[in-house]
Amino acid sequence: MFHNGNAPLANGLKRDNILSMSDSEFENNHGFIQWAFPTNVKNQSLSSAPVLDSASATALSSRQDVVEFLEEMAVRFLEFLGRNDQWLAPYDHNHARISRAITSLRLLHSWELASWFYQEVIRLAGSKFDEMHKSNNYWSSYASPLSDQIAGCFVGLAIGDALGAPVEFCRRGMFAEVTAYREGGKFNLPPGAWTDDTAMALCLADSLIKNHGLNPSDLLEGFCEWASDGVNTSTGVAVGIGQNTLRTLGSYKRDGLLEAKAFGSKNDGNGSIMRLAAVPCTYAYDIEVGNGVARAQSKTTHASTLAEECSHYLNELITHLFQGRSLDDARGILSKQTWSDPLTYALLIELKGLDAAAIKSSGYVVDTLQAAIWAVQTTKSFEAAVLKAVNLGDDADTVGAVTGQIAGAMYGYSKVPKALKSGLVDERKLYVTSQLLCTPRVNA
Repeated sequence: MFHNGNAPLANGLKRDNILSMSDSEFENNHGFIQWAFPTNVKNQSLSSAPVLDSASATALSSRQDVVEFLEEMAVRFLEFLGRNDQWLAPYDHNHARISRAITSLRLLHSWELASWFYQEVIRLAGSKFDEMHKSNNYWSSYASPLSDQIAGCFVGLAIGDALGAPVEFCRRGMFAEVTAYREGGKFNLPPGAWTDDTAMALCLADSLIKNHGLNPSDLLEGFCEWASDGVNTSTGVAVGIGQNTLRTLGSYKRDGLLEAKAFGSKNDGNGSIMRLAAVPCTYAYDIEVGNGVARAQSKTTHASTLAEECSHYLNELITHLFQGRSLDDARGILSKQTWSDPLTYALLIELKGLDAAAIKSSGYVVDTLQAAIWAVQTTKSFEAAVLKAVNLGDDADTVGAVTGQIAGAMYGYSKVPKALKSGLVDERKLYVTSQLLCTPRVNA
C-alpha cells in the first residue's frame, strides 16, 4: 500500500514525505526505512514491516515510479550520511539501515545501483571505515559482484533462448544472421519472447526457492502447470514441449513417478541443461551440493546418465566462474575428473581452434554443451557469445540458453547490452527471481 497512491504509514508518513524529511527526522523515525527499502527478509523487530515474495518484488521492480523513488531514496540516504557523523562508529543503527538499502536496491533495481551506494558509503566513511569492519562483512556480501554474475547466468539463459527461438529448427546458413531480437520462428513469437528453456528454468527456480532445495514432486507439479496452464511462459501458452517431456509428465500424473523412464533411443537430450541456471545460482557457495542437485533435477525428466553427467559438468563449470576462476581454469579443473567417453571426447579437447563447421548444434546434450562452451571461449563478450551460438541454427534456442548461462556467469549482468535487457519479455521477473535464488553468505 505504501507505494500505491502514496498511502501513509501508521505514523502518518507518506512516500513523498520521506524524501523531504529533515536529517533529525530521518535519524529519529525508525520504521519508515522498512517500507522505503523493502526486501524479502522478515524484520525481527518490526513484525508489520513488508516482506516481499517473488510476485510482489517483481511488481514493484516493474514500476517506474518505484524505481525512481529507490534512486531518489538512495541519494537522500547518502546525503544524510554525508551531513552526520554519529554513524561513523564501530556500530550504529544506521549500519543496519545501510544493509537493508543495499539489499533492497539490488533486489528491486540493479546490482549496479547497490554497488554504487556501497562504494559511496565507503567514501563517506573515509578513515573511519576500518572501524566498521563487522558491519562491512554484511555490506560487502550484499553488494558482492556474485549477485551480478548470478543475474547474468539466470537472465542470460532467457536472452540466449529468446535470440535463438526464431531460428530454431533452421539449417545453418539458411537464415538471415541473428543480430538482435526478432519475431517469428516455428511458434511465431514476438521479439524478445522465450520458449520452454526459460519457462522450465523459472519452474525450477520457483521450486528451489519455495522448498529451500530440490523437491522432485513439487518441481514436476510446476512443470505440469507450465505445460497445461501456461504458467511461467512469455506469451501465456507453453511452447516447445518435447515429446519426451510430455511422456515423462504423463507418467508422473498417472503413476506418481519422480524419475523419468527411458523412451526409445532419444533419452540423451539437452532439456535438463537448458534450464539448469537456477541450480548453480542457488548453490553458488556449495559446489558439491549443487552437483548433486543438478543430477537429481535431470532425473525428473531424463532417463539418461549422460544428461545427468552434463548437468553436473555445467553446474560445476558455472560455479567455478562464480568463484572467480577463468573459463580455462574451470575447464582445467574439470579435466582432472573422470567423465564418460562421449563427454571426455567432446568437452576436454581444445575448442578454441575449431571453426563452426566442426561444431554441432543438435538436441544431443553433449553437442549442446560443447557448442555453448565453444561459443563463449571463442568470443570476448556476452553479446558476441550468444549471437555466435544462436547463429549455429538447429536447436538454436537451447544452444543460446546454455551459452547465456555460461557467458552471463562469466561477464555478469552489468555487461549485458541494454537492448538485450529492455527487449526481453518479463525481464524484471527474471532478474528478481535470480536475486531470490541465493542468499549472500556473510563472513561474520
